[in-house]
Amino acid sequence: MSPLHELKARLDQLRQQAVQLDKAPMAGKPIDWFQSELFSCHSPFLTDYVDEALQQLTRLQQFQSGQQSVSAEQQQRLAERIAAQCHALTRAFANHQTRNSFKVGKRKAQQLVQQITQSSRDLYQQLSQYKEFEQRLEDMLRLAQQQNQPVAQQLALQARLGRCRRAISEVEQQIQFQEQRKR
Repeated sequence: MSPLHELKARLDQLRQQAVQLDKAPMAGKPIDWFQSELFSCHSPFLTDYVDEALQQLTRLQQFQSGQQSVSAEQQQRLAERIAAQCHALTRAFANHQTRNSFKVGKRKAQQLVQQITQSSRDLYQQLSQYKEFEQRLEDMLRLAQQQNQPVAQQLALQARLGRCRRAISEVEQQIQFQEQRKR
């Protein structure tokens, strides 16, 4: 297969990819894919750039077949331009895949932050609930002491209060650990 046929096959393949890519909605899609003098078109669609490269290739093929007469030097410059366009398009597709994988990674990071934030909120809510339990148990213990209730009942309330305070301490440690992880 001649180099021009290989280049045509590569550009046709890039065009198929460009069509698929242009169909997909993308956040942050560039207004112009290329800011160089390499392409004369300026478009948000990669297909337009591939089509321009294909037109240049058709022109080169016409020059080589003798349908239009130009110097060998002009043919060489056109061939170099087409090769540069093909290389730029290939890089654009590779960069697009990298950009997409970065977006996927960014989404995962956002989900992780959301989970941490949610679990942090849950911990604060749990801490608030345990503090309410502690307050109620302290009130019940004070009332039991004022009413001279049996010692066994007071000891049971003190044991429950101790367990509640231990739970509060554990939740506070978890919150502190999460706060340190965020930094």
